[in-house]
Amino acid sequence: MKNYKLILFLLMLSTCVFSQNKSNDTLNVNAEEPFDYKKYYDCDFGEGNVLIVIKKGKEFTDLKDLRKSGKGFAIKMEAIYSMEFTDGKRYESSIVKSITQDSLSITNFFNENSAKLAGKPFEIITYPLSSLKYIRFIDDRMLSLYSRKNIRKNFDLIVKKMDHAKMCPAVIDFNDRNGVTKVCHFYLTSQGYDLLYESDGRVYYLEGRVEWK
Repeated sequence: MKNYKLILFLLMLSTCVFSQNKSNDTLNVNAEEPFDYKKYYDCDFGEGNVLIVIKKGKEFTDLKDLRKSGKGFAIKMEAIYSMEFTDGKRYESSIVKSITQDSLSITNFFNENSAKLAGKPFEIITYPLSSLKYIRFIDDRMLSLYSRKNIRKNFDLIVKKMDHAKMCPAVIDFNDRNGVTKVCHFYLTSQGYDLLYESDGRVYYLEGRVEWK
């Protein structure tokens, strides 16, 4: 019996991501070579903007308090969030690429492979922050239970410059799949962050035995 389980992600025709000038995020690794993160994905944890989504009437102090108090959550570059905008478009597996004081840039699919499977061009889309309408959270993915946050009605958006502004993806060896290496992006759920990866254009939740580099 296989030691991993793949759960197909949602609605791949609705979204996707920027793969840092690589045509394919699935790579085979020579185990004798020293690990080089930038060989698979170009990302650092350096300074940049973080979007703070905080309940109206609450004050932001720091990220730790934001999580513990339940006041809200943070949106970081290179991570994935289920977002819907005022134009009616909903994105389930798009990666946040840029945050400015008044805008948010995301990919329309997880990567080029996902866009190709959907028959769409791979693009980066920029929205004004004021157009962010809902953010959805998975409560129980096995039962397809979700909760939805009404951003315009119940939350304020604050852009903060921080030292560690990105959630760089994990580069992971799948030990039970002949050591194939995947770039796995973080995805925010009600329980915290899950990891998502792409295979043959489809996006899956990560489960099972892996080696995290």
